[in-house]
Amino acid sequence: MQRILSFLLRLVLLAMGLVFAASLLVAGVVFSLVLVVWSLLRGKRPRVVRFRVDPRSPFGGMRTEPRGEVVDIEARVVPEAPQQLKRDER
Repeated sequence: MQRILSFLLRLVLLAMGLVFAASLLVAGVVFSLVLVVWSLLRGKRPRVVRFRVDPRSPFGGMRTEPRGEVVDIEARVVPEAPQQLKRDER
């Protein structure tokens, strides 16, 4: 009798864990869709971020050496931009 109760308890806990994981997955998908719709309603295209990892390079592609030459520049003051024309708001 104790083996049956133990098996049933494990089965119930497994089912609860699966329901919890599925609910998190559904919540993530709904949240992503809401963000995409919100950005489209505001007129901004959703930005797609792609991560690329080079397994041959150390630290997953993080570089320790500079990518190019370091160039020192002489700083100067930039004059203010002229007044921009105001647009008609419709």
